[in-house]
Amino acid sequence: MKSIIITGATNGIGYECAMRLAKIAPNEQIVIACRNPKAGRETIQHITRKTGHKNIICLPLDLESLRSVREFSVQFSKQPCNKIAALINNAGIQNVAETKFTKDGFESTFGTNHIGPFFLTLLLLPFMDDNASITFTASGVHDPLQKSGIEPPVFTNGKDLAFPKGTNEKVNIIGQRRYSTSKLCNVLTTYELQRRLINTKIRVNAFDPGMVPGTGLARTYPPLLQFAWRNIMPLLVYFRSNVNTPQNSGRRLANLAYSEAYKSYRGKYFEGEKEIKSSAISYNTAFQNELWQSSVELTGIKEEETSVSLT
Repeated sequence: MKSIIITGATNGIGYECAMRLAKIAPNEQIVIACRNPKAGRETIQHITRKTGHKNIICLPLDLESLRSVREFSVQFSKQPCNKIAALINNAGIQNVAETKFTKDGFESTFGTNHIGPFFLTLLLLPFMDDNASITFTASGVHDPLQKSGIEPPVFTNGKDLAFPKGTNEKVNIIGQRRYSTSKLCNVLTTYELQRRLINTKIRVNAFDPGMVPGTGLARTYPPLLQFAWRNIMPLLVYFRSNVNTPQNSGRRLANLAYSEAYKSYRGKYFEGEKEIKSSAISYNTAFQNELWQSSVELTGIKEEETSVSLT
């Protein structure tokens, strides 16, 4: 028995992804990695009751803390089923309110959406099965050509994103740009990591779930917009092709990470079920390498802790 690890699985897309995995991977252990153990236990109960899957566990993980990420990897290493079939980096935040920082002093959106998953992935690489998959939940907002209504990304370097300078722009504009840039970082990381794993069978892909109204992503928006996100915008699923329910996006994410149909795809970007080109900037190899090097420095990870070259 091998393990499938998924972050952000107590609600929304992640919960539906875990539900789908319980159906298509009955012989694997599913690891719910989350900050709230109570929510994790409730998620396990719900999925077990609906699917009958017998091997679901919860391990604590706070992506805003490098210490927590390291403790998760240590705790996972001690599990009987510590060979990984799939790692799904799904958890993420969008903060359009006042700037917040992680426990390590990084801007919270960049820290949670990029630095945490980057560090987690590198620490878990030694436990990957030969044919394992790594999937990053990205977003179409990383591509300015998609005209998502979100401020487009601006990539300079990892340290500028981790420790942003002050600005007079409106906080919602800053927050949107930080979110779209963090999603660009997910795609840049996908391509750079796959390149570094070229001599392995491990596959790394990025996934755009589309717009998924009703999830907790808009929790920092003003009350009126939160109401619209929860109660009105879900109706767009009937009118726009890239607006999805959590069930549809979660199912697609699970399939990309685990099903046989996707096991030949390496270093690709998917919009739902369809492979498409990501943004032009995401293929910039100088950006990919810069983000990698700065992220290695920011996390402090050592060569002996992972199974991929860090230089």
